Amino acid sequence: MPPDPSQPQIVRPFTRQSTVLELASTLPGRAFKALIVRQLPPVATEKERQELEDMTVGLPLETLVELSEGKLTWGIADSVLDLANRKPHRVAARGAGAGVSALRKVASSVRR
Repeated sequence: MPPDPSQPQIVRPFTRQSTVLELASTLPGRAFKALIVRQLPPVATEKERQELEDMTVGLPLETLVELSEGKLTWGIADSVLDLANRKPHRVAARGAGAGVSALRKVASSVRR
């Protein structure tokens, strides 16, 4: 059976320079795209909304992190990349590392 040309081609590995649209060829990428689109600011017309969405999903992940003003962290972006690249074990390790860091912050504030 020949590949369906209407389906986007999955090109791994994804990197921080991959766009949200490229990532949307995977299940984690589609969920991430939906999250990003829901966070877009309201606009006056549907045409403006579509243009804003098209522009946003066409940006590299690296640019989105830099423009997000802290709403999208590198940890989240890297976790989406790891899931899209079929490397879920890296997400667990990153989550554990973040938990240790948070625990250290809490412990240091309690000691004072």
